[in-house]
Amino acid sequence: MGYYLLDNPPASPQFYPSRSAPPTWAVSVHTSEGPRDAAALAGFIARRTDPGSYATIVDADTTIDMVPPDFTTFSVAATGYNSRTYAVCIAGRSAELDPNDGYTLACIDRLGAVIANLWAVVGVDVAAANRWVGTDALVAPGLFCHGDVQPWDRSDAWSIHPDRAALDQLLIDAVRRHSTPDPEDDEVKQSIMWDKRGAAWHCCGNTRVALTSPAQVNVLKFFGVPEIGTAGPGGVDDVVLETMAIVPRNGGTFTPGR
Repeated sequence: MGYYLLDNPPASPQFYPSRSAPPTWAVSVHTSEGPRDAAALAGFIARRTDPGSYATIVDADTTIDMVPPDFTTFSVAATGYNSRTYAVCIAGRSAELDPNDGYTLACIDRLGAVIANLWAVVGVDVAAANRWVGTDALVAPGLFCHGDVQPWDRSDAWSIHPDRAALDQLLIDAVRRHSTPDPEDDEVKQSIMWDKRGAAWHCCGNTRVALTSPAQVNVLKFFGVPEIGTAGPGGVDDVVLETMAIVPRNGGTFTPGR
């Protein structure tokens, strides 16, 4: 595969072709604070005369790998992170991110695919690493926002966003979704089921996961998962749902009834 900054050598240094410290493979999440256009962002990075680059950038329709995973990109000004971590960036502004917006959902889904693939390739346990770690990124794999470790002058991708909790969960869900086999490959059907108490469940085969926010429902609907029943009297009978085992979300944090 091609890497943009190798095919388009940058006007000023944007990476080292090695790492000065063993990587933890934690992933820093950035927003470009510019237009929603990954190709334009890649071109800007190749032309810029000061340091500032990422390993992979995305928009709703495009994923661009800038350098190989074992390269060091100039992504985080805080000491030690560039050599140990992997930087991904959404083309767009943090203030425009919205957990119910199609562009945001598509970008986060692409990041989930990138991160799941990276961790699988480098031998990281995806299920164990799929969590937000902040400054522990220097010692363990996981996810962190740029602004979590460089708060004096950065707040991307969504470190201070009012919907941070929902955006955090969307990325965790996207990594999980891309790190497990597609249920359609085994002809296992997915659905969003509403029970009579108004709770929503992501059902897959004989298992179900609680959907605890509108954003979680919306991302499944965005990717075409059908709804069964409606909240309230039109919901699915308990006898149907009780045949399905409850699977914990994010290690059980959001699992009801525990």
